[in-house]
Amino acid sequence: MKKNLEPEIKRELASELTVEYDISISRACNLVNIHRSYFYYVTKKDDSEVEDAIRQAAVFGDGFWKIYRILRKSGNMWNHKKVYRVYKAMHYEKRSRLKKRLPIRVKNLLATPERPNITWSMDFVSDAVECGRKFRVLNIIDDCDRLAIAQEISMSMPAKRVIKILEKVIWLNGKPKNIRCDNGPEFIAADFRNWCKANEINLLFTQPGCPTQNSYIERFNGSYRRAVLDAYIFRNLSEAREQTEIWRTYYNEQRPHESLDNMTPVEYRVNKTV
Repeated sequence: MKKNLEPEIKRELASELTVEYDISISRACNLVNIHRSYFYYVTKKDDSEVEDAIRQAAVFGDGFWKIYRILRKSGNMWNHKKVYRVYKAMHYEKRSRLKKRLPIRVKNLLATPERPNITWSMDFVSDAVECGRKFRVLNIIDDCDRLAIAQEISMSMPAKRVIKILEKVIWLNGKPKNIRCDNGPEFIAADFRNWCKANEINLLFTQPGCPTQNSYIERFNGSYRRAVLDAYIFRNLSEAREQTEIWRTYYNEQRPHESLDNMTPVEYRVNKTV
């Protein structure tokens, strides 16, 4: 069954026919089956207020009648025929599935804490072993002295695995007040957020597309990648874990850090606690 064209589309076609084939307006209107008076008709209706109200009410993708009732409750007393006419002209009757999006993140300024265990930063980096199988590395550092608290390697790292790693790290190092991370699926998972809430740990999410808001861990990731992941070919995870632990010890105890007055993270922590 063929669908009839809307009058507005027919009027556009008639206008194109008069230009393209140099025929009269009357002839063009007959060809597209509209009255000549409609061709000249100019609407005097200003529906901008109704359109704005519909856009605000339709933000969550509700159907016409829910939107109409929202408008009525808001004090807009347009009748349903007028609202539906504008609603249809805006093509809102063709409901589409809303695209998933992250909640709005508040910008958290990156400040250096005065003492350890105030804020930890964590992030993932990825690589592959010789056979091509990918693995992930969870890096966790303390923002105060850039100490590499943990580097855990696994083929899979779901939220529950991240929780177990943090429980182990907290048992060894104490609990932070804040954890700074991006919007990765492991970090925004309900299990992880509920665990942080139960343990009274504040989650500081960076805004999407703003890696500079977590620049401490981003710089650490770059140093680790250049020194380990890009420098070696690993046949298995054991080799990756071994070389990573060697580098982490070197990073914490021997490698000077410019932002720490050229001290190592361990030296800086000792001086801070003295």
